[in-house]
Amino acid sequence: MDLFASLFIHCSTRRFWEPEFEGSSLNLAGWTRQLTGKPTITVGSVGLDDEFLQYMVKTDKVAQPANIEGLLERLNRQEFDLVAVGRALWSIRTGRRRCAKGGCRTCCHSAARR
Repeated sequence: MDLFASLFIHCSTRRFWEPEFEGSSLNLAGWTRQLTGKPTITVGSVGLDDEFLQYMVKTDKVAQPANIEGLLERLNRQEFDLVAVGRALWSIRTGRRRCAKGGCRTCCHSAARR
């Protein structure tokens, strides 16, 4: 566990796309990476159109998949180093199948190109 902690800083927020501070587009992972120089992981409703917590109460609403182009652009700009996918997206059957077939490699290949 200590080895992993020294490799990446996991920066969890409810919505990865929201800036951490006014006047900057960086999220928590972006600021952490900039200030510490250490690799960071961003997470927070990745791949969903809204925050997943609102769908955990009794409701008829269902989160919808979202476009991840903005996420990939930020990853390619090295705002953060890795992207974590939470249980809300992982529970979508097609998401698991897509990852199993290599459909999620875009993110991994983007990070590996650096």
